[in-house]
Amino acid sequence: MPILSIVVPNRNYGRFADRVFGSLDAQSMPLDDVEILFMDDGSDDDSIQRANGWRRRISCARFEVWPLPRTGRPGPVRNRGLSLASGRYLMSLDPDDALRPDYLARCLDALESGADLVYTDYVEHGWDEHRAIRLPDFHPAHLRMQNTLSPTAVYRRELWDAGVRYRDNTDYEDWDYWVQCLMAGARFHHLPSPLYDYHLHSANFSRQAREHDGRAKALIVRNNPAFFHRRVREWADDYLRGRPLSQAFRRGHIPSPKDLAALLRVVESARARAAGF
Repeated sequence: MPILSIVVPNRNYGRFADRVFGSLDAQSMPLDDVEILFMDDGSDDDSIQRANGWRRRISCARFEVWPLPRTGRPGPVRNRGLSLASGRYLMSLDPDDALRPDYLARCLDALESGADLVYTDYVEHGWDEHRAIRLPDFHPAHLRMQNTLSPTAVYRRELWDAGVRYRDNTDYEDWDYWVQCLMAGARFHHLPSPLYDYHLHSANFSRQAREHDGRAKALIVRNNPAFFHRRVREWADDYLRGRPLSQAFRRGHIPSPKDLAALLRVVESARARAAGF
């Protein structure tokens, strides 16, 4: 059993192959006990050729390139790769990102010390600038309102074995996945260092998620009803049914019961004024 399985879901990101695989090849820890599974979602660029080139260059326990039928979403592609993984620990690495040299060593050290899931800060590279994104130390309440984890988190395979899966009905697939991990009993650990690079570009899947923000958030609530307050579940059902006065709230934020109570007061006040009271 390798110590770590890295699943790289890909669709027409061949132009980023040198960056992501170069970052793996430059890790401070040897990859002799690491497997890499490159899962290609029906690309029509040179992604597979580039991955095969790196397969011959990187010295690791196992490096496989899997051409898959087109699905159009990273979640099912990740699931397919994770189903083939044999590592003690698992992670998904988007092919347009890159790990800093100490990323794997520090995450695995935290996992070996008792954590079930480890995430780090990162550097966001925009079109004109870059900035360090400092994430908060974990608290379960955070995930009830926003996603405070990075998609490159590393976790124990017991979570996958317990039935945690990427769902394809919400565009916030990562957020939904972390909620499932928490519900499965995972102990989260934050490493407060920017240990990987996240690159913004016009083809980011996260841009699609922002376009469907309200529905994506409501589906996280519907997918994980036991994790959310009754009023929040009611909001999600109202939003998905298109009921009047059901708002999406601000992007990337699931409303809290307090948010919903405040909205109700505003609506009732407006109704009272309209009625002449």
